[in-house]
Amino acid sequence: MKHTELTAIPAMETATDPIHSAADLRQRWRALMGPLGFGERLLRFVLVGPDRRFLKMMSDVEIASAPDPAFVAELMAALSDLLAGFEPGTTVAFCLTRPGIGSVSRIDRRWASVITECAADFEVPVEAFFRANDEALIEVAA
Repeated sequence: MKHTELTAIPAMETATDPIHSAADLRQRWRALMGPLGFGERLLRFVLVGPDRRFLKMMSDVEIASAPDPAFVAELMAALSDLLAGFEPGTTVAFCLTRPGIGSVSRIDRRWASVITECAADFEVPVEAFFRANDEALIEVAA
């Protein structure tokens, strides 16, 4: 199934509105991403505070096409240490961005699974996982 963005890009100011659902989270990511179109593969992540709002810092790391479990484990270890300095209830939201069009790929699903499983191993609380390509930003089930 092909999914193409049909709605307007939310204003950047809405990126820190409260998140009460995966649909809200998608809209926050959409506000941050702006126009879709990506020249490289990045794993982007934002902390979500106990007030259910994005903290005003987004990080990203270049990634290979397929997930490397050792790399993800290192990332989760670092995030676990980072979260120790934040209020309880702080979570991490991930969005994989990549060039291309089409529906969610097998590799996109693999990224979602590896992130979700490794986060659980390191007790890093995560939000729903999203993928953005050149035509759509959508949730990816792990």
